[in-house]
Amino acid sequence: MAQNSTVYTFLKEYNQGDVIFREGEESKCMYEVQKGRIDLYSNYGRPEQKKIAEVGPERFVGEMGMVEGLPRSATAVAGTDFTVLAQVTWDVFGLYFKKKPAKVVQIMQQMGDRLRITTKSAMDLRHAVNEAVKTIEDGGSAGDVLGMLRMAASEMDATLDRNK
Repeated sequence: MAQNSTVYTFLKEYNQGDVIFREGEESKCMYEVQKGRIDLYSNYGRPEQKKIAEVGPERFVGEMGMVEGLPRSATAVAGTDFTVLAQVTWDVFGLYFKKKPAKVVQIMQQMGDRLRITTKSAMDLRHAVNEAVKTIEDGGSAGDVLGMLRMAASEMDATLDRNK
């Protein structure tokens, strides 16, 4: 007899601009985007606000905080009207291991992708800082160093933009 692979989750619809969760909040669940798009921001609602990712259908948001038991690292905002999310609690996640192992693999791959992008960005920034220090030690001007650091920040933004 075939085993039932249905896993029920709570679905909720959001309109563009609705906040799903905020940076710093407790992470009790993750969400799978069923329809629409989620935009992730750091410093949401402040002058230094920065969109750091766009997440579309069949992708997850909030998984890192839930798995790590840490506060949310970004604010999630519905990027389109009629954005539909499936809430995935620990209980549901446990069922994924038994009934939908491909979902667990998908979540792991997504987390790996994000870690790879973040690691590359950090390594590139480290290299730029080392070059800036060397330029200072070799008597380079503040303008030269500032230009190098601005270029590094721009390249870091481009790397993060590829995560959208």
